[in-house]
Order: sequence, then C-alpha cells, then structure tokens
Amino acid sequence: MSGTGRPAGRPRTSVLNRELITETARTIIEKSGAQALTMTVLARKLSVTPSALYNHAASKHEILRWIEDAVMSEIDVDAFDSRPWPEALEEWARSYRDVLLANHELLVPVATTEVSHSPHSIAMYERVTRALGDAGWPVDECLPLIFSLESFIYGSALNAQAPEDVYDTGAFESAAPSFAAAVAAGSHNAEAFEELFRIGLRAIIAWNADRAGVPLPR
Repeated sequence: MSGTGRPAGRPRTSVLNRELITETARTIIEKSGAQALTMTVLARKLSVTPSALYNHAASKHEILRWIEDAVMSEIDVDAFDSRPWPEALEEWARSYRDVLLANHELLVPVATTEVSHSPHSIAMYERVTRALGDAGWPVDECLPLIFSLESFIYGSALNAQAPEDVYDTGAFESAAPSFAAAVAAGSHNAEAFEELFRIGLRAIIAWNADRAGVPLPR
C-alpha cells in the first residue's frame, strides 16, 4: 500500500513536567511581571491546552510554589559546614540576596508564598536553624534572627532595583535642604552599597545575639 495516509503515531507535543512548567512560568514573570502569569498564558507558551496544563498543576498558586522552591534551591548554605556561625550567616545572607537580585521579578512571589510545599526552603531553614542551635542559640530566638535577616535581605534586594536618583528631591530641594545635602554628600556606588549591606548584617546578627545571650566568637 502506498504511503499516502496520515503518519502513524500522535503529533509531536511538549512533554509536560514540573521542571518545564516552572521554567516557562519563571520566564513569563521575568519578562512581564507576576501579574502576567495566568494558566491560559502559560498553556499558550507551552503549546498545550489549559486542560492539559491543569492535569499537571492544580492552580497558578501551585506553580508559584514550584517557582519558590526552584529559586530557593539556588541559595548557598555550604558555609554552615565549615565557617563560624556569624560568618556563615553573612555568606548565606549574601547568597540569598544575590539570588533574589538575579530573579528580581520573582521577589514578591517568593516572599509571599508559604514554604510548606517547598522542600528546598525547608531544607535551607533547617540548615540555618541547626547551625544556630549547635552554636548555643535558644530555640525560641532562632526564628526572630532569621526573620530579621530576611527582612533586611529582601529590603536590600528591592532597594537595588530603584533608580540611582531615587532620593533626588528635584524641584522640592528648597523644602528639604538637609535631606538634599545628605543625598548630595552620599556615596551611591556598588562598593558603598555592599559595605552598607555588610555593616547592616553584622549589626542585626550582633543585636540578636546580645538579646539571646549568645556570645559572638572571638
């Protein structure tokens, strides 16, 4: 029989899995913002029907959980295996901030998605908390320290997205001469911001350690 009929087998389609869905969703958010991510848009990008997508992910919120887990997996916690706990906290915080900077459009989704469905988030927090416990931190003081550091980390990552002239008083300079002078005298280069980040980290760590009665290593 001549081969004039339809080729055997199904048409080629994308093989859906968690990794492909997550990476495609991240790309949408990185290019257009979190508000642009919908199941319909994501299905279109994946060249599948929305119903096919729903067979793999129950909702947009579930996909945001996958994104959170993927982002958190990039944060380095290896310093806790070899460094004194204050230095390890600094290295972890710096890695955390750098990952957020590299994924700045994902900052809000990551910050506002619960960790209960993110194995990498749970593993990260467990590693940090275990290191604190090994260093003598009372268990009820661990979360306040982590919360303090994360507030600073997320704020720093968000602040890094601001334009260089974010504090420029413009036409209102005469109404705020002290602030305008401070802005003019300040240093706004990357080295200065990095130094301020380091100072801030150490201040937060030292204050929480003092409150918890945990001595800093000499």
